[in-house]
Amino acid sequence: MGLLENKTIVVTGGSMGIGLAVAQQCAKEGALLILISRHRGDLEKALSTLDNGRMHGCFALDVGSLAEVSKTARIIAKERGLIDGLVNCAGVYGPIGAVDEVNPAEFADAIRINLLGTFYMCHYFVPLLKRAKRGKIVNYSGGGAAGPFPRFSAYAAGKAAIVRLTENTALELRQDNIDVNAVAPGFVVTRLHQQTLEAGDKAGRDFLQKTNEQIAKGGVPPTVAAELTAFLLSPAADGITGKFISAPWDLWQKQEFIDKLKADPDFTALRRIDDKTFFKVSNPAVK
Repeated sequence: MGLLENKTIVVTGGSMGIGLAVAQQCAKEGALLILISRHRGDLEKALSTLDNGRMHGCFALDVGSLAEVSKTARIIAKERGLIDGLVNCAGVYGPIGAVDEVNPAEFADAIRINLLGTFYMCHYFVPLLKRAKRGKIVNYSGGGAAGPFPRFSAYAAGKAAIVRLTENTALELRQDNIDVNAVAPGFVVTRLHQQTLEAGDKAGRDFLQKTNEQIAKGGVPPTVAAELTAFLLSPAADGITGKFISAPWDLWQKQEFIDKLKADPDFTALRRIDDKTFFKVSNPAVK
């Protein structure tokens, strides 16, 4: 049996890129998939790649639309009753350039899709997760969440906010046996990077050069993040919650790492770097 045998998993952004890789990995592990993205044609092509004998489904909608997400959640609740997992992969880069140069409306639209889209999906699908014995949410963060990402501020601000939303939601839903985590997939070559190439110097010369180099090397395979996501959705990850995990860099396959994830609330979390460890040494007056 696979890690996700008989589990129902909803994946946004599931028609291509990382979202599709996640869907394919979950199907490989035995799950029934419900894919969400904006274009039905792309969704139908994606569904044709999922083959584990289950009747997978899809919905074409904009996750940044509260009304569309609410309606879809009601339909799935009526048809399925519950879901076991939710993966929020849908996202856009948004405007590229310095803060005084970008279009404010495009900035707001990126926040609407990346951050509000993740919130809307969590808000309306948590009731379906509560009906499962153990629900799972995996949100996708990434570039700019753990460090500055100049000229991509709309994207970075939304992704950093998703980590904090993840941590808060994890604490709020702990008593409901719902684990909530965020994944950083690494530099996966997707259609988003075409925007960087088209932006040219607006993207910053260093990042433009890095993008060209990573594309030439092939980047991080999307299967790396997909495998981590399937693990976090599975019973094997029960009790891991409120974490921000890097798919290519963290040793999440190692038992020692998993044990530390469960034991240390600050490990792989989004925190300010300060004198926490040596607090009394740097502040001798504090007892």
